[in-house]
Amino acid sequence: MKKTKLLSVVSPVALVSLLTLTGCNGFKPGEADTHNLDVNIETRGVTISLWTGFGQSITSTLENIIEGFEEKTGITVEHESKGGYDNLQNAIELAATTRSYANVAVGYPDHFAGYINSNIQLRLDGLIGNDHNRKAGKDEEGFDVDKDGIRLLDYDDFYDDYKPENETLEFNKDGKGYKLGLPFNKSSEAMVYNATFFDWAQTQATLKDKIFVPTTWAEVLSVGKEVKKLFAEKAVYGKILGTDSNVYADASTFPAGVSAAFDATKVASADEFKLISYDSTPNMFITLVRQFGGTYTEIDKTKTGVGYAAFNDAAYRQKTLDAMAMIRGLDAEGLVGIPASFGESLYCSTPFKNGRSLLNIGSTAGVSNAITGNFITKAAAIPQNEKISSSKFVISQGTNLALFNKGTDAEKVAAWKLMVYLSQQVNGEFAARTGYFPTCESATNSEVYQEYLDSFGAGEILQKECGILNAYTYGNASKGWTRFVDPGFQGSSAIRTEVGNIPGYILLSSDYANDQAILDAVYAKLPDYIRK
Repeated sequence: MKKTKLLSVVSPVALVSLLTLTGCNGFKPGEADTHNLDVNIETRGVTISLWTGFGQSITSTLENIIEGFEEKTGITVEHESKGGYDNLQNAIELAATTRSYANVAVGYPDHFAGYINSNIQLRLDGLIGNDHNRKAGKDEEGFDVDKDGIRLLDYDDFYDDYKPENETLEFNKDGKGYKLGLPFNKSSEAMVYNATFFDWAQTQATLKDKIFVPTTWAEVLSVGKEVKKLFAEKAVYGKILGTDSNVYADASTFPAGVSAAFDATKVASADEFKLISYDSTPNMFITLVRQFGGTYTEIDKTKTGVGYAAFNDAAYRQKTLDAMAMIRGLDAEGLVGIPASFGESLYCSTPFKNGRSLLNIGSTAGVSNAITGNFITKAAAIPQNEKISSSKFVISQGTNLALFNKGTDAEKVAAWKLMVYLSQQVNGEFAARTGYFPTCESATNSEVYQEYLDSFGAGEILQKECGILNAYTYGNASKGWTRFVDPGFQGSSAIRTEVGNIPGYILLSSDYANDQAILDAVYAKLPDYIRK
């Protein structure tokens, strides 16, 4: 396998022109199908390309896994990491003019929307429907495989939560979505918490019913008030709360048998402390809108095929305002923060480790950043809205695999086999080695992934807690959770960026008279994506 790392940059002007390309890459709109491909065409000796945006650690793991595919199939895979998802998207859009893009690439739904608009991405419905024709036998685990031992695709095996984002990008005249991608690397959000403090609180008779890991936003409010009250009464800030309930200037003054229940030496005052922090402000707004019964964006499936912002439309406005009011209620008690609240630009992991929050919501793929030697960090489900029984929404993140209109039929089928291999056959191994979540039931139940969940090594416990959380809480239908992704379309990334400012407007700005003024101002910045 050729292992090449590239970094591509495209100017904003070039991107604008590329996004407006139509019908110049080998087929007209509506002809991007794969029904006529012979899935049994000879592919040995074929060379295909795969582009991703992964960093070095994930890239190394992926390339080791790809070597197994090459050994089985005789197909050569030239993998290139573009050094980040934005660079990857830019590279593909630039390559659209010369048809020099890869055979396969990973990407987010809004990226795919641009590729579809440029007519370079193939619909997968034909290949999915005809893949059973590759069957030549079964492997040792009883799965149907082709002559090379590559499993056949079982589309029904993918988790239902991961399918819609690939089926809501392009629609036929009846409003039914085409299938444009296969799920690959998935993550979600979890709430990490200072287990040392919360476990200590549970040993205190006067605190155990008041201070606990919250599961709802109402509990976040009530627990936060009790924590603030405790810290004020104990004059904790700038000091250490010991497990004997006394406060010490530093650990050197602890009596025998006493350890730190909460180290506040890096928290100068009550104003610097928040009970809960949230890394991603776009995710915060989008998730809360869902939890309060609202809708963030919508696509007109039957008439225009165009996507719109919807959170300030008349049908959903009050739900959005309810979510914003909840944030304001927490802020009124000094309980909620975002990166900017702590002088950070991207994440709250450093403030969390320094004791400036006790709970932090962030990507499950990055929970290792919340580990510190000062206390034990554990993971739990994010809080839900207790006022709505169906409020258990948690965002799904990660990329999907796209097949591009490039090369011979043999190259397209070879690329398809790679997609099936990565998305299902070895997805459990990829997840176990990277900390991402499996895409499907068979990958979750695979021996390698189950061994990963059962083997808790030093420094890996928190990541595996998130894997268990995803598999048996978020992924358990009886628990009532929905791992959601809003549909991608031309402009959806611009909407996401703009709504990411809303938590900051609520928590840190005095420029708006009320929350409705904030929504109106955001809509005014998105004129191209408002339903007329």
